[in-house]
Amino acid sequence: MNLLRKAAISLYAAKRDEALATLEVYFQRPAGIGEHSDLLAEVSKWTDVLANADDCLQAVANHFDDDGRVAG
Repeated sequence: MNLLRKAAISLYAAKRDEALATLEVYFQRPAGIGEHSDLLAEVSKWTDVLANADDCLQAVANHFDDDGRVAG
């Protein structure tokens, strides 16, 4: 596998995992989040991060092969 492609996948997967973990905390234990007065704005922000990471992972999978060549 091309190392730069692998690094991009790792980056987007980490962003996805961070967003999922954060959203899980907001959805499951919102009372424990004292410093955020606008939880809906935070949920919206992290949902955008999640969607973007998913979109980026899908784009890499759709358009590049394992060697980093444009798939055609």
